[in-house]
Amino acid sequence: MTTKEEYRVELRKIRFDPAMLRRIVNYGLPSGLQNSVIGLANVVVQANINVFGTMAVAGCGAYGKLEGFAFLPITSFTIALTTFVGQNLGAGQHERAKRGAAFGVVVCLVAAELMGLLLYLAAPLLIGLFTSEPEAIAFGVGKSRICSLFFFLLAASHSLAAVLRGAGKAVIPMISMLSFWCVIRVSFLKIAVPIFHSIDVVNWVYPLTWCLSTIFLAVYTVKADWVHAFEKEKV
Repeated sequence: MTTKEEYRVELRKIRFDPAMLRRIVNYGLPSGLQNSVIGLANVVVQANINVFGTMAVAGCGAYGKLEGFAFLPITSFTIALTTFVGQNLGAGQHERAKRGAAFGVVVCLVAAELMGLLLYLAAPLLIGLFTSEPEAIAFGVGKSRICSLFFFLLAASHSLAAVLRGAGKAVIPMISMLSFWCVIRVSFLKIAVPIFHSIDVVNWVYPLTWCLSTIFLAVYTVKADWVHAFEKEKV
């Protein structure tokens, strides 16, 4: 506030830029809404796990910690993808954005599957780091052996969604995640768990909904002209 340089802060000049605020809300609100609703859907999933007892809760909880740790590199990469695509499209570098997006998606898929394979093979040892109960370990290993080999689908959904967000198409990933990771996931559990009464039903709902959202996002990414989204918005 006291400097005379260009970066001086003048309180009387601080105000919202209406056009920029509108764009920030348009891009940010769908992602925030999506994450909030998915959080509520996960509560329903957890309730279905609770039905199978404390050992199931402990085992699946241990697996959840491992999955979160294993997927951290992919999460970081998808954040970078959104930034890269947005900056390049904003600068008019369409081909560079397309090549970078394709490379980023492939790297995400390969890295996720390598992490999933490691988790699949080392599941008993890794789950055992969190609990010594054989039954809990069995539940955790069971979930790991079903979900971990399909990490490439989870990575595909996240990376494709990141590309579309970078292109200003934040509503499309929101529609995909809310439809498949919330509505279909919860509906499937409500119908299938009472019928089969098996925790494998709960475990399989993840790869199923990952697959559906990946197909939806992949088709949209291929068919839609997301590369020129910013130019169309200006028109």
